[in-house]
Amino acid sequence: MKEVSKKIILCYTLPQFAVGLFTTMLNNYLIYFYQPTQASGLPTLITQGVVVLGILTVIGFIKAVGHIIDAFTDPVVANISDKCKHKNGRRIPFMRWFAIPYALCSLLIFCAPANEPGMLNNIWLTVFLWGYYVFYTLYMIPHHALLPEMISSSERRVDAYTMSSLFFVLGSMVGYATTAFVSIFKSMGCSALASWRITFGIFTAVGVVLLLLPTFTIREKDYVQSVQPTVSLMASLKHAFANKNFTVLTVAQLLEGTGMAIFQACIMYYITDLLELPESQSIIIMASSIVGSLVLYPFVNKWAKNKGKKVPMMVGCAVFALSCFVICFVEQLPGTNMVKGVVFALVVSFPFAVLNILPGSMMSDVIHHDTIKTGVNQEGIFSAAKSFITKMGTSIAIMIVPSLTVIGAQEGENVGKTGLLLTAVVGGVICLISVAVFALYKEKDILSDIKAHKEKNG
Repeated sequence: MKEVSKKIILCYTLPQFAVGLFTTMLNNYLIYFYQPTQASGLPTLITQGVVVLGILTVIGFIKAVGHIIDAFTDPVVANISDKCKHKNGRRIPFMRWFAIPYALCSLLIFCAPANEPGMLNNIWLTVFLWGYYVFYTLYMIPHHALLPEMISSSERRVDAYTMSSLFFVLGSMVGYATTAFVSIFKSMGCSALASWRITFGIFTAVGVVLLLLPTFTIREKDYVQSVQPTVSLMASLKHAFANKNFTVLTVAQLLEGTGMAIFQACIMYYITDLLELPESQSIIIMASSIVGSLVLYPFVNKWAKNKGKKVPMMVGCAVFALSCFVICFVEQLPGTNMVKGVVFALVVSFPFAVLNILPGSMMSDVIHHDTIKTGVNQEGIFSAAKSFITKMGTSIAIMIVPSLTVIGAQEGENVGKTGLLLTAVVGGVICLISVAVFALYKEKDILSDIKAHKEKNG
């Protein structure tokens, strides 16, 4: 097998810029777009209020069920990918086939046809949001599985995940600039609705190109020699969860991912409602957190290589949890609201850097360790099993966020301050619990076995 060059790693990681764009569109702006405040200037396009089973909003229900569908398709796609016998490999063909549907769904989610709330728009949102999750799985599960197959060195994987995270963060940074682009298009005479859609259309065009790039530049079989699993899907899943370190990491990442999902879903509300800053100024706060995290990337990378990934993860989750609790007291803190927002952004830049770089690298260590022990490549099913659990948890979180945010809402508004404070508390508590779970991960044993195998086999 050929040695993976820096050029190949670059081509592999560039799609994360597109993923950063699309993830920001959904995680940061979807609820804000479809559960708008009066100040946003956006029309109400879907049914509002707690109308599903008397406890859920339409947007919360649709998004949560989408995560559940996504979770259930993960192991199915992973099993098919692990056993794929395509001439171009097990992963690249999936990425090439489903890049465009994945990107288009991310745009069409925001293009409901009617100009007023009703069943047509509810159905439109349902179809394309659920489609987004299915096509995301069909592209990303093979993509995630490819890296631990191509790179066996734990240190090089940290570098690769750092680069991958860098592109994801840069894509997120551009996504965070959405409100700035929206303001530009508004100044050109476009409506608020058209401005948001034009901005997302540009993001989609860029994303399609980046998603397709590795599928035409990486010859998978030059770098991967796989032993395909022959057992059933259920047997593969059972094998994955029988691995204690895998289970511990999965639960821990479930918790920290859920806390982060709650924060991301509410970030625009925190800025515009709690800090009472204009929508257009959100880019200053979001950019501060991104720049801060990028500055910390070399430090996190070096710390993880020298001391392991477990401790940085625990510290990052603890800092993030405490930051969430601080949101509840933002009005009592000294300084202008913009200063408060920027300081908060700089504080959370550390957990952002840690949580962007290390989870994937930690999971790759566990997957590689299992391959050493069993002699069978099941990267896809491990990635999918972890994804299944974390997405099920995230779906529950996203289901309750819109229901929490309406608590205390004034007449004519869709969001209440009391509900926003509750989201911060819930997110903080969940992330704090993840610290205790990460403490159970036996990282030293994993890395020791990987090092011994590498020395034995050259």
